[in-house]
Amino acid sequence: MSLLKDIEPIKTKDYLRTKFQEYYQTAEITLPPRFTSREWGFLDWNGRGMRRHVKFNSFNEVKKYLQKNTPAHCYHSVAYYEDPGKMSMVEKDWKGADLIFDLDADHLPEMQDVIGGKITFAQLMEYIKEQTSRLVNDVLLGNFGLSENELMIVFSGGRGYHVHVRNPDVLTLPSGARREIADYLTGKGLDLNKILIDAGYTKEYPIRGKGLERKNIPFSKLPKDDSKGWQGIISKFINEKLDKLREMEKEERKKEIKDIGIPKDVLNLKDNNEEAFNNIPEFAKKNFVKFALKETAIHPDEPVTGDIHRLIRLPGSLHGKTGLVVKTLSRKELDNFDPYEIPIAFGEKPVKVRNVVGRPVTMGNNHKLNIDEIKELPEFVAIYFMAMKFATLCLET
Repeated sequence: MSLLKDIEPIKTKDYLRTKFQEYYQTAEITLPPRFTSREWGFLDWNGRGMRRHVKFNSFNEVKKYLQKNTPAHCYHSVAYYEDPGKMSMVEKDWKGADLIFDLDADHLPEMQDVIGGKITFAQLMEYIKEQTSRLVNDVLLGNFGLSENELMIVFSGGRGYHVHVRNPDVLTLPSGARREIADYLTGKGLDLNKILIDAGYTKEYPIRGKGLERKNIPFSKLPKDDSKGWQGIISKFINEKLDKLREMEKEERKKEIKDIGIPKDVLNLKDNNEEAFNNIPEFAKKNFVKFALKETAIHPDEPVTGDIHRLIRLPGSLHGKTGLVVKTLSRKELDNFDPYEIPIAFGEKPVKVRNVVGRPVTMGNNHKLNIDEIKELPEFVAIYFMAMKFATLCLET
């Protein structure tokens, strides 16, 4: 019995490799534009370093490579090269690169809430999906004026999403300019004093023995929610937050208002949004703006955006740590996308696995394996747990 348990990790890896091989016999791969000008890279199942500097001349070559070698992870460069098969970047001769945003749940501030047990990882995945949606709709299509056919949205197969921008104007942007775009998304360096509209005025006060004294009275107003850039993003958030506050129960509303940093009883929600905001004290307005920035900031992996030689996952391939499909999505598909139910490569045939990590593990909200539990699970769930190294293929009968 013990011998069987000892060889389970080896059999688990063999099982995963076999299932991946089956998948690649009929997989629908989405090749990037000008794929013959890109460098390709692959990780195998033995934990060795990445095999890079691979070049393909046809779709058939790509297909045959995947079917024969069955990699655990598949990547292609964001860059276009004159000769991508050369071993050095100088010899490759860089010609341009897609602009890439990698949004990973691990990079969100709320990751600490997962560690502390306040929220689940499935909830964190909802947060990163919401950030991806705001990146696409508010920033790329909205502020930057791109069209949807210049973007590709991809579920990474793991813990987040990739957004590829292929507008010709971005292809030759240097690393520094790409990092500045990432900084813009996070609000880094943003002057919060320029978000609100300055409507300050001068008022005269009679001073005994001195006549009239003029004083500047600071007063700021909320911009229109269709304003450009961060003014519009923050104004839209504040308007939506005020609408939500009206719908909340009294105690929940009091707590939320306190979290924003607004003193008790100064926010009159009977007024319309513009009047409600404009009539609170100036320091409370600034607190509201800071709160809005924190909630609307987008957190891409900045080194990925700035790296013009980066390798990115191949859409249609499998993620070797989850067994999930690296899946392309339309803007509308993103709204209702469930990363634990939709990008599924395998079936529901029961597979017996053993929890080996000494704690309960979950796949989304619907699938769980308890401490030390041996359990038959649908094949796609079992593969997820085994690929994550949460479980092994159970050989005991």
